[in-house]
Amino acid sequence: MQEKLSKSLEDYLEAILIIKKQKDEVRVKDLMNFFHYKVSSVNQAIKQLKAKGLVEQERYGSIKLSKEGEFLAKSILKKHKVLVDFLTFVLGIDPKIAEYDACSFEHFIHEETFKKFKRLTKFFKKNLECLGALKEYLGEKE
Repeated sequence: MQEKLSKSLEDYLEAILIIKKQKDEVRVKDLMNFFHYKVSSVNQAIKQLKAKGLVEQERYGSIKLSKEGEFLAKSILKKHKVLVDFLTFVLGIDPKIAEYDACSFEHFIHEETFKKFKRLTKFFKKNLECLGALKEYLGEKE
């Protein structure tokens, strides 16, 4: 099993997946623009991801996720989306704040806790009267 990646390296995997969906090809300059980082920082991260077998890149070529890298990236992105959904839909958090918080939570949340967030969001989407009661309790209007 792969050792736990740093938050930064997980962010790179997630970014590669997002950019790939947008542009079909990911290059170092795309990651530089995405994060507003210098080329040396991006190259260092790619080097670390390559060493862990999570990305592939020919010298100066496009960056591709390996099967394991793609699996991890999709898992991180899924957590991000579920957490944003929970924070905005259930708790009524401003979307910008929810995005920020989800970016932090997604790296550290235990899988069991994540599953409960997901199930709770699903519950409230099916039981809007309960959601209304929660929002009233929290002091919000629908």
